[in-house]
Amino acid sequence: RPSLSLALGWPPPAPPAPSPMPALGDPYPSAPFETKSAHGALPPVSYVPLPQRRSAAVAPSARAGRPGGRRPEETRPFRLQAGAVPNAAGSAYVEQGRTKIIATVYGPRQAGDRAQQSAEGFLFLDLSFAPFSSRLVTKEENEKRTLLYASILQRTLESVVLLDRYSKMAFDLSLLVLEDDGAVLTAALAAASMALADGKVEMRDLAAGSTVHLLGGPGGRLLLDCEGEEEYALPEDSAVLHLGLCPARGKLCLLHSAGPLPADAFERAVLLAKETAEAVGNEMRRSLEECVERRAAKRKRRQARSAASAAAAEEEEEDEEAAGEQPDEDVSVAPS
Repeated sequence: RPSLSLALGWPPPAPPAPSPMPALGDPYPSAPFETKSAHGALPPVSYVPLPQRRSAAVAPSARAGRPGGRRPEETRPFRLQAGAVPNAAGSAYVEQGRTKIIATVYGPRQAGDRAQQSAEGFLFLDLSFAPFSSRLVTKEENEKRTLLYASILQRTLESVVLLDRYSKMAFDLSLLVLEDDGAVLTAALAAASMALADGKVEMRDLAAGSTVHLLGGPGGRLLLDCEGEEEYALPEDSAVLHLGLCPARGKLCLLHSAGPLPADAFERAVLLAKETAEAVGNEMRRSLEECVERRAAKRKRRQARSAASAAAAEEEEEDEEAAGEQPDEDVSVAPS
């Protein structure tokens, strides 16, 4: 039989213990709004890809030469296409070598109830790797990269998009990596930036990126835009630098590195990545201009067809009216 004090709710329950502060390297608490959204931002984590160790007979030697005979400062073929998905507000397709990424933007839409208190808009980013995207990376490693890359892209794009002009509104940005063959982070940045621009989202500038690797060991040289096989054949003491640039403003929007980078090598890598990002930005702008011209030409053709159909219909109506206004011919009958 419960006592009277327990029946009256005495003593009162102890207050809940305060949540401890996250330790260094732990993920930060998620945002209090729309954390369960399908396009919600993912918490940042730390992740460094571990190279697969292969035998010297199987692993390609990055010092001996590069696949396709490329020079160390030469990129792979780059293909950009804006407006790749017709039913999206904005979309883009980026193909860098064998790396293929498609980005779609939907919105603006009304944000959730908890987001109504904020004066700025929200950008919800969803990054995913197709199950068949790579034969070199395991599923667990892809999940870790998804968390890291989504966190980096989220903060980079939030610094470029003018979210203060979309109060209480939200955009949904989806990035799908169809094939992963190196430089996924910077290629995804270019695809996302082009998709937002194609969707007429107000931005400070486009965001173009480039990836540079530093070979480990004495006298290590820089390799621009490595393929997947090259990345996993690099020595253990190699490093990687991801750089994002706003070409028109000349300002950095992304800078991420992993591995030992001496000061002189870091400076050379930044300069090489900056020059490459400027060239990529020019191609992005040209692709967007071509997309605008194609849509304008398509609009003109549609208007011309509509005008021709309207003129044909009007001419047909005039012919019918003229035929109705003609007098009937008199028919005389001779008397018998």
